[in-house]
Amino acid sequence: MPHSPLTLTSAARHAMDRLAADLTRVLGPRLVAVVAYSPTRAAAFADRLTADDLQGLAPLVDRWHREGLETPLLMTPEEFRRSLDAFPLEYEAMLDRHAVIAGTPPFADVHPSDADLRRACEVQAQSFLIHLRQGWLQAADHHEEQEAMLIQSAAPLRALLVNVAHLRNVRPEDDAALVTFGEQQVGLPAETLRAILALERHPEQSVVLISAPEFMNAYLLAAETLWAFVDKWRN
Repeated sequence: MPHSPLTLTSAARHAMDRLAADLTRVLGPRLVAVVAYSPTRAAAFADRLTADDLQGLAPLVDRWHREGLETPLLMTPEEFRRSLDAFPLEYEAMLDRHAVIAGTPPFADVHPSDADLRRACEVQAQSFLIHLRQGWLQAADHHEEQEAMLIQSAAPLRALLVNVAHLRNVRPEDDAALVTFGEQQVGLPAETLRAILALERHPEQSVVLISAPEFMNAYLLAAETLWAFVDKWRN
């Protein structure tokens, strides 16, 4: 699959550089690389990691958070390679879009297998469907809880659609392209996808969706269709 570089703002790059400096100070020559895989997330690779390393880094976590960074992933290159089959979607996303902050990442000639990616995507799709049903059941007739459930489902739906698209070697550049992929290649209702994905930017629209009696039926059917598509796809 084609890879694309991650572009960081100057503020994000500065925070990542400070993170790398902190890791270098604590880990020394054992630090292999620091890689940003989102504007707020990074992975650090070291030849060896000890409890003393964690003890030395722990006081720095609050500052990282204040600078907008999440706590970084820490692993050895060997752990990364041996866990490709356990976290194929997560690692594929890292390989696909990242920025090297320091060192040389252990990415050469590594890639999750297509079988592992499909299996993980199937699990993700099934989990999304089951939790969507559970969330709707728990919300019952409480409109505020139903609205919150719809809003909270937007990000997982987007992540799932992106992963399914990647399985088909499609790289949607925005939500419009993602909706087009879902409609044309999976058979999902474009209006339903568009409405849910828009909730991250306009959560107030959840009130309108809840008031439409057939919307949830359409959403559940879309989730079922998406899982069935992944379940049947072999590649």
